[in-house]
Amino acid sequence: MDLKSLPFQQIQTIFSEAQKIKSNKNSTISFSGETIALLFFEASTRTRLSFETAAFRLGLGPLLLDGGVKSSLEKGESIEDSILNVAAMHPRFLVVRCGDSFDLSGLAKKIQIPLINAGWGVKGHPTQALLDIFTMQESLGDLSGKKILFVGDIRHSRVAASHFELADVLKTQMAVCCPPEFLPENNKLKIFENLNEALAWADVVMTLRCQFERHQSGFKIFSAQDYRKNYGLNQTRLQKLHAKALIMHPGPINHGIELESEVLQDSRCRVLEQVSNGVYVRQATLRLMLEGKL
Repeated sequence: MDLKSLPFQQIQTIFSEAQKIKSNKNSTISFSGETIALLFFEASTRTRLSFETAAFRLGLGPLLLDGGVKSSLEKGESIEDSILNVAAMHPRFLVVRCGDSFDLSGLAKKIQIPLINAGWGVKGHPTQALLDIFTMQESLGDLSGKKILFVGDIRHSRVAASHFELADVLKTQMAVCCPPEFLPENNKLKIFENLNEALAWADVVMTLRCQFERHQSGFKIFSAQDYRKNYGLNQTRLQKLHAKALIMHPGPINHGIELESEVLQDSRCRVLEQVSNGVYVRQATLRLMLEGKL
């Protein structure tokens, strides 16, 4: 469900396998005839399709439930009943995305099938954090001591939550820059009030989406224009970021709010590499689990 207990060596094993797959040095082993259940009760593009791609490449047949459309959820079936019934079909894995209100940890104790957290409300998104770190390591090497800056809606970000779990394991330095209303409860983080100062400090800047759908009072704490002015990443602000630093975003992007479209053209931007690496990291994770190595 999280990354708190994942040892450093296992993280590197996943990355080593992902690099072999990416370099075509790892011959494909087919698990034809096996299935994987992709149960997404919240919207997803990158995560769902990368798990689906990884499954196909391994020979796993994906069983897809996407947002409950045309499923028994429309008839009043609970999320738990839906998952338990799919589990009774004996897929090799359950990959689940759901909201905060669902007890994913409690469900995991009721089934014998490995359950992969594909995004649990604001609690965490482990495979996204792993693919982010894999992408950082490709450019920066050993991340020990590296400075990672999160800019944006940190309070509502499951991606940030999983990265904070990894920080102690990887010995990275974490900082945040955002409006006070978006600050997380984690009080161990370095906090920047000025984005230019934060960018000058960072080896990696991870911009995060303003998650309108999770704001109970709507996006009325401050205007989108004010956010863009004070926290939006643009070409001028990129001059504060050093030449070898990385620009990242887990997606989807609110263009013109957390960053301008021009930022995606910067040579330091790794946004699409994150998407590509998501397939390799998830394929590596599934393969190692199938082989009993993870």
